[in-house]
Amino acid sequence: MTINRLEKLVALLRTSGLDAVALNPGPTLTYLTGAYFHLMERPVVLLVAREADPAIVLPQMEMLKVEQMPYHVQAFPYGENPSEWEAVFRKAAQALGLDGSALASNPTGCAC
Repeated sequence: MTINRLEKLVALLRTSGLDAVALNPGPTLTYLTGAYFHLMERPVVLLVAREADPAIVLPQMEMLKVEQMPYHVQAFPYGENPSEWEAVFRKAAQALGLDGSALASNPTGCAC
């Protein structure tokens, strides 16, 4: 079940010295959430931290997928204006307490 996958990832974060991991659409994100997102000009990023519910930054039009995820995810949707996207990413990072944190990322979306 995907909740077990999330718990394993959080356990790895606790032992790795990293504060969080950022995942882009691809096999790893689908494996972790059960939701399929594709890479596009509108970013989708799942942030998983050690001490908070995961947060996802995504286009408003993708919100239905968040409601179908098997565990609570803090959603930070954004609209069509790209100049407002940075502020939404900042809100998500602040909600997870990630200012100045060590992050890992999976920019290619590969299942590593």
